[in-house]
Amino acid sequence: MEDDTLILWKSEIMRKKELISTHALLVEVAQYLIENENMPAGRMCRYHALSVTPLGVHKSKQDHYEAITVLFNIIEGEFEQTRIPPVSR
Repeated sequence: MEDDTLILWKSEIMRKKELISTHALLVEVAQYLIENENMPAGRMCRYHALSVTPLGVHKSKQDHYEAITVLFNIIEGEFEQTRIPPVSR
């Protein structure tokens, strides 16, 4: 039986349910960026190649962690390319 915790970032612990919830949230953010912020859907190729979705509860924690990492990198890359004007006070 698989232990239900995964050590992340040295001391933080995430349970499989939390990983799946985070995975689902990042999928929603990516979909929003595609639908509303003109992020090319092709940027999701690496994620789709993993064949792991938040609905894949039978997949391992490591599979979900890898999917989260890939999604985060895609989203981060999109934010880095987006120029946001400075806020005037």
